Amino acid sequence: MTRLLAKSTGESLADHTVACIRAAKALLRSSVFEATDRRRIETDLLLSVAFHDLGKAAVGFQAVLRREQRDWEGKRHEALSASLVSSIASVSSATVLSVLTHHKCIPGDGVTSPSEGNLHWEQLYLTDFPASEVWLEMVRQWKANEPLLKREWEEIKAELSPEVQSLINGLKHQFSPLRLAYSWFKRGSGKSAQSRSIPFPERRHAALVRGLTIAADHLGSAHLIPPRIPRLADFQVLKSKPRGFQDRIRHIRGSALLRAPTGSGKTEAALLWAQTNQRKNGRLFYVLPYTASLNAMHKRLGPGFSDEPGIFGTQNVGLLHSNSAAALYFMLASDSDTCSRLDAQKNAKAIAQLAREMWFPIRVCTPHQILRYVLRGHGWESMISEFPNATFIFDEVHAYNPRITGLTLATARLVKSWGAESLFVSATLPDFLAKLIGAALGPLPTVQPVVTDAKDRSVLNRKRHVFQMRPGTLEESLEGVVKEIERNRCTLLVCNHVKTAQRLFLRLENIFGRSARLIHGRFNQKDRTRIEAQLTGRTLPKVVVATQVVEVSLNLDFDQAFSEPAPIDALIQRMGRVNRAGGRPRPAPFVVFEQQVSRHRLYCRCIGSIHHENCRVLRSIAALENLPNPLSEGDLVDAASQVYSVGYDEEERIAFEEGFNHPDLVEFEKNVVAGAYQDWVEQVVDNADGRADVLPVCLVREYEEMRERGLWIEANMLLVPVRFASVRRFVDTSKEPWRIDLPYSPTLGLETSRSRH
Repeated sequence: MTRLLAKSTGESLADHTVACIRAAKALLRSSVFEATDRRRIETDLLLSVAFHDLGKAAVGFQAVLRREQRDWEGKRHEALSASLVSSIASVSSATVLSVLTHHKCIPGDGVTSPSEGNLHWEQLYLTDFPASEVWLEMVRQWKANEPLLKREWEEIKAELSPEVQSLINGLKHQFSPLRLAYSWFKRGSGKSAQSRSIPFPERRHAALVRGLTIAADHLGSAHLIPPRIPRLADFQVLKSKPRGFQDRIRHIRGSALLRAPTGSGKTEAALLWAQTNQRKNGRLFYVLPYTASLNAMHKRLGPGFSDEPGIFGTQNVGLLHSNSAAALYFMLASDSDTCSRLDAQKNAKAIAQLAREMWFPIRVCTPHQILRYVLRGHGWESMISEFPNATFIFDEVHAYNPRITGLTLATARLVKSWGAESLFVSATLPDFLAKLIGAALGPLPTVQPVVTDAKDRSVLNRKRHVFQMRPGTLEESLEGVVKEIERNRCTLLVCNHVKTAQRLFLRLENIFGRSARLIHGRFNQKDRTRIEAQLTGRTLPKVVVATQVVEVSLNLDFDQAFSEPAPIDALIQRMGRVNRAGGRPRPAPFVVFEQQVSRHRLYCRCIGSIHHENCRVLRSIAALENLPNPLSEGDLVDAASQVYSVGYDEEERIAFEEGFNHPDLVEFEKNVVAGAYQDWVEQVVDNADGRADVLPVCLVREYEEMRERGLWIEANMLLVPVRFASVRRFVDTSKEPWRIDLPYSPTLGLETSRSRH
């Protein structure tokens, strides 16, 4: 007997739906809902999943699945499915909306919302509106295959709970007008709009059921049953007795601040806090600002390294950022001798997608991925299941730009009302930022090493660096620096600009050859990954020239460093890459030059000299010069607080306030629209600084070859991130991806001029 299909792979409608129902049940088992809510959610969700694909029975849709025709002329099977589930007298609006919008959003009005990604009005069967010819044709095609549905439906019903079965026993499939008030379809802020005419609890419930329906559909399609949420306390975080501050933070219940030096065990302390604060089925989100540090943290928490297993195991930890598929691909391809590149790509894509689904109980992600949900970007509904009772660790919070900081604090305030707790972690958490966090969440305990505790005292009194200020620029003193490089095993040079780093590297390469390395943000991901792998080996090169990418992205340990001037927090992070563990016989030299090479002020808005009374860089240098040598960790924290004693400047304060008072966060309940999402990128992002990924002309042939072989991840790893405004005249935007006509090499990266100086 011919089976109705749900997938072009030949999977039957019943098999697919049963897999989705099982995934839905597993999601419910790992939920944080109260028992009274759970019964209602379970009924609405299982009905939604049972009916979500019944519209696929239509003759035209089956022909597409059997590859007998290319498409169904834009007709949507979920419109039929929603009409079928509407024949149940007691069906909820949440179930109908979830079935209707499990692929696309509610119809747009053509003005405030684009038509792309939305359902079309003429395909909906609505009360008080005549059925369109398109709708009638869809129904005719479905009824032509109705006899085939009986077998599929019996198998689907058998998987449902007795309570849900009782609602549909004896049900004859028939099409009814959608059991949705017309206001469910209205966006905007008018009197009859969904956000104003439907109470928030109903909109929230509908969004929740929709999110779970979509998750169950995706997981069922992949034939994956999500695992139970593990107890974090069952895993070993420390290998030795805790330091004093680690012991104190693990006994704190509720949100808190953690300030601890680099290399003191602050990550372990944060995880101890998470173990204490995890509620039943609560998830953990570990948030870091940079992708390189995210990749390293993912390995540390999940799969581990070659000589050390991860803390929570591969099966529990997901990686979520814009290039996570590429990072996972590189890890899989390098860790396996038998896995082909195409297989590694397939597996990386699947794992990266799972990190976006309700799968991994622990997620390592950027703040932008959290904001993507709370600002109701695509797939935002899943947060209603995942954020309540969760624990959030916002690490390196000092490195967030003011707007992202404001949005993050507003997010922490929002999720706290849902039972979630947040820990803010930094080696250099300025007092003004701690006050802003406290103002957002209420008074919070601050944990940090203290001199009264013996183990803490050993951290605070640890003196890893000798600070030295030198006149002029690094380039002007390079000859003398070379002599100091020759006398040491490994040296770090940190520049504020890529062009400066490239210029100094070329001079050092002529002297040290292959023992010199360069790393900055204008390499493509293929070369950046290769270089980082070389730097994280057991033996460092003789000399590494870097930009600020080295500050928080790599776990490195140099003998000495020479740096261009920068704010105190950046300098402290650069110091963290020198004598990292404090295990050398003597404190390591850390030299800062008074002037930078480039005329462009990366950190300072002053014109000409950086020596301006309100310059943060100048205040940083003065603070460091006033400290006794060698520097202690406690001295550095005090210096950072001194430099930032005045807080944000006026421009930064405005950006922070815009983020913190974002209407979609401040008035979340008022603005939520179930069944729709909005473009969060333009609201949040750092596309404000005009970043774009471009393909160097010299790599076009390699890019096209990779695409032809199906290696699209490797192809995309050839793209280079740039600030578009600075290279606009060299970019051809008429082709995808955009092409840039500037020199590129695996050792230098992208050069922003056609000739070297």
